[in-house]
Amino acid sequence: MDILWLEFLFIFIIGSAIGSFLNVVIYRIPLNKSIVFPNSYCPKCNRSIRPYENIPVISFIFLRGKCAGCKEKISLQYPIVEAIMGLLAMLMLYSYNWSWDLLIFGAMVAVLLALSVIDIATYRLPNKIIITGVIIAVVLTVLLKREYVLNMILGGLTGLFLLSLMGLISKLLLRKDTLGMGDIKLAGMIGLYLGPFQTAGMFIIGVFVGALVGISLIIARGKKWGQRIPFGPYLAIGGVIALLWGDSLWQWYISFALP
Repeated sequence: MDILWLEFLFIFIIGSAIGSFLNVVIYRIPLNKSIVFPNSYCPKCNRSIRPYENIPVISFIFLRGKCAGCKEKISLQYPIVEAIMGLLAMLMLYSYNWSWDLLIFGAMVAVLLALSVIDIATYRLPNKIIITGVIIAVVLTVLLKREYVLNMILGGLTGLFLLSLMGLISKLLLRKDTLGMGDIKLAGMIGLYLGPFQTAGMFIIGVFVGALVGISLIIARGKKWGQRIPFGPYLAIGGVIALLWGDSLWQWYISFALP
């Protein structure tokens, strides 16, 4: 049991470190800045961040949420993204143990987390990140799971088709575009990882969660029906749920619908 918890602690540290890198991606990619140079710095005073000030989650607590130089408040987004990625890494380890699937699907959730945060903040899903996700899916599948190549292709096509169809139907009903091309491309990217059946599950869950949140926003904040909301995070949530619990949810649905 002690070894098990050490493994989870180790994977959380790795995941939170990846989350720290994702914060760089989330901040710089929408601004068309390099994610390699310069080193991490405070966007307010441009002071370089020391290595001991850049420890995921811990440094935020140690610095009391403020820059060590200018004392400007550090966004809560940084420790939240780091912690979420650490927890997702633990969840992936729990589901797939130390396997190639852990690497493949861990890469998927990292890309989805970065895209979700950017979409919430900017209503954009940068092509650079989606293309990176596509390349990772194709390369890892060809190298590590060649028997999955056909499923990968069919999954990608399924994601593109379902979101394109949804966009067409919503445009006909509402007489305006409610989905961006980024959402369609994102669904195709997720499909490369999940295959056709889990991609269909991703679509159903994503639409359900998006509709639930949309209705809640209409009631709570007076948003108008048909007003655009960032749909990427719901596709990401649907993708993770379909990946981890899709089969169980389908079996539950079958037992419920056909007793």
